[in-house]
Amino acid sequence: MTLDLFLSVLIGYAFGNILFAELVGAVHKKSLFEYGSGNPGMANTMKVLGKTAGFLVLGGDILKTFLAVVLCQYLFKDYASLVPLYTGVGVMLGHCFPFWHHFYGGKGVAVVSSAFVLYWAPAGWCALAAGGLAVLLKLGLKTAAIIIDAVYMIWMCFRFSWITFIPALFMAVMMAWLNARPNRLKDGKPADSASDTSDPVTIAEEIKEIEAAE
Repeated sequence: MTLDLFLSVLIGYAFGNILFAELVGAVHKKSLFEYGSGNPGMANTMKVLGKTAGFLVLGGDILKTFLAVVLCQYLFKDYASLVPLYTGVGVMLGHCFPFWHHFYGGKGVAVVSSAFVLYWAPAGWCALAAGGLAVLLKLGLKTAAIIIDAVYMIWMCFRFSWITFIPALFMAVMMAWLNARPNRLKDGKPADSASDTSDPVTIAEEIKEIEAAE
């Protein structure tokens, strides 16, 4: 059992390393790691490349989670009911910490939400509805992600078992943390310098004018 679930995580990690934002960006000759927020996810793809590209990335992230889960359920039939959560952990880790990009990736909202739905559909859809409502109320995507986590974990309390609660909680905490931390970039520039929009040439000219006036 332990080995099968561990292998599910490894297979999920392999699938998670497929970042569709990079594939879509490559078609447009742009790396989403270098534009917008620097996040290879649906929201940043929409901002940089448009809605169609963003929905392609969303569909790709959902698809890779689904395919990873289906493959693991086929390979490990005895634990098919547990596979969505453990494979989901792997997909999330691969998506958020891809080995080929120095372990810097996305925020995992689509892949974690997909794993939630694949394990327990009513709870997953309820959590997504709550997150969607947060977006409609303009509370922000980060807040929506945290709400999705919170609502799903409340549902999990009514089907409590350590073997399922722990991987679900791990995904929820990781997704909340990844979405709460600041973006690496802002409008394609390092976030810590993006707010500094001063033109050094203009400042130098202003200093000279002040000195001349004195």
